[in-house]
Amino acid sequence: MKLRQIEAFRAVMQAGSTTAAALELHTSQSNVSRLISQLESDTRLVLFERTGGRLIPKPEAKAFFREVERAFVGLKSLTYAADSIRNLGSGRLRIASIPGIGLSFLPRVVQRFKRSRPDVTVSVHTNTSNTVEQWVSSQFCDVGIVAFVSASATCQVLTLPDVEVVCIVPKGHRLAKRTKIAASDLQGEQYISLVHGDGSREDTDRLFEREGVERLLSLEAQYSATCCEMVKLGLGVTLAHPLVATDFVGQGVKVLPFSPSIHYPNYLLYPPHGAVSQLAEEFAALLRDQFEREIVGWKK
Repeated sequence: MKLRQIEAFRAVMQAGSTTAAALELHTSQSNVSRLISQLESDTRLVLFERTGGRLIPKPEAKAFFREVERAFVGLKSLTYAADSIRNLGSGRLRIASIPGIGLSFLPRVVQRFKRSRPDVTVSVHTNTSNTVEQWVSSQFCDVGIVAFVSASATCQVLTLPDVEVVCIVPKGHRLAKRTKIAASDLQGEQYISLVHGDGSREDTDRLFEREGVERLLSLEAQYSATCCEMVKLGLGVTLAHPLVATDFVGQGVKVLPFSPSIHYPNYLLYPPHGAVSQLAEEFAALLRDQFEREIVGWKK
């Protein structure tokens, strides 16, 4: 396949005819038809029905067009990045994070970063630790924040301070007057859990099993922030990362220390082989500073 063939195919699909496609591509109708025929030959797909001199897209053409559009989105992204670097001298920063950090804490770091780098385009991507690690390892993202690192990781790994989970209860809950929550205090309580498969869910379940505490487990959510929202609505109690809990202080919940301690490790990832951009280093420095500030605030 040649790029010109793909361009001709895309133009026909968008414009609806070879005549309109030829005008868009500044070429002849016969040349567009020739390029389409070459594409069908190269792909071994019959993309169009020929009826009265018209090209009628077959299902194969529509399926292929979806893939072509995805490819062109990527090309547009590269064009935009080149324009940014040329015109602004700044470029783009791609950040990957686990949801607990990416949905709450990370925007506060981005806010600080944009004050000094207003022209930089910042993209924030959230997913599991494994996926974030893959994104950074492949250099799709410039910096990542994860809760664990695989044994086969190729990224550069920096350790962030450990944090201790906190307990979040509705403001009018019987436990809201406490200064600290023990695992035994949650005996028989409606508990809002993260879904199975999340590493912190497994750690939490093991702790309550060791303590011999039985909770009512009929509510689950994929993200800790969603669990906290449910607590705010009076649906139960939960344990959460303190950086997530920060967003819910003063919103109808009480955030309290919890014992015995459950530690959440956090790691900062850079691409392998020293491929760290200046923008990534600047952002990571702000992230570490913000992280330490907020964690110290919870330990006071």
